Amino acid sequence: MCLITFQWQAGSDSKLILSANRDEFLHRPALEMHPWKEEDGVYAGKDLSQGGTWLGVQKNGRFAALTNHRDMRAKGPKDPSSRGNLVLDFLTSNLPTLEYLQALEQTAHLFAGYNLIVCDGQQLAYFSNKSGQAPTVLESGVYGLSNGLLNDPCPKVELAKQQLNQWLAIDDFSHPPTHLLSSTEIADDSLLPDTGIGLDMERVLSCQKIITPNYGTRCSTGIIFSRSKIQIEEISWHANGEEINREFHDIHLID
Repeated sequence: MCLITFQWQAGSDSKLILSANRDEFLHRPALEMHPWKEEDGVYAGKDLSQGGTWLGVQKNGRFAALTNHRDMRAKGPKDPSSRGNLVLDFLTSNLPTLEYLQALEQTAHLFAGYNLIVCDGQQLAYFSNKSGQAPTVLESGVYGLSNGLLNDPCPKVELAKQQLNQWLAIDDFSHPPTHLLSSTEIADDSLLPDTGIGLDMERVLSCQKIITPNYGTRCSTGIIFSRSKIQIEEISWHANGEEINREFHDIHLID
């Protein structure tokens, strides 16, 4: 995933409401969101090149999502482990959120830069192997995440949080906010980060919904996670930004 905004309210009936876009090279093979036969209870897309996923839920009430941390000037491992397995490993684990993320501190150097959000139904926590900080249990609130760190004030993250706050104020929560992050506006040059990819690509990647012939927003996901069920929807996009497919699952939670 490359852009996520979410509200976490631990004591609320709708404890987690989320909208996210996954940006990726168009040639990288992937399956759309589906219930995994090989991992009972997991609902997620699948990266066919490495076998992991970028976002998923488990019918026992677990959720995880990942974005890459972008800094092309930073040195990474020569043979990095697959970041998508971090999401899958949490979904198939029984560890509490903080305990799972604390274990990742020991292996942080094996991965290219990432941000990881995990929820066990009781707590939601965040860790980045590029922040220099320990894993954090998040308080209730609205958050945004792209390819920097959590709540970095880049234009599309700030816009995403504004959009979610507006949606929360007027929506009846009957359907997830899947279409929310749809702006194709390019940010002003003065607001762009410098992550080592050059100004032209910084402009392209400043859009919420990225549309190019080779790289772009492959899918959008919306989630409403309540006390008794998870509603999750995914829309897949053509390279030109038109809809390919839509998957919706109403998952009743099990103990």
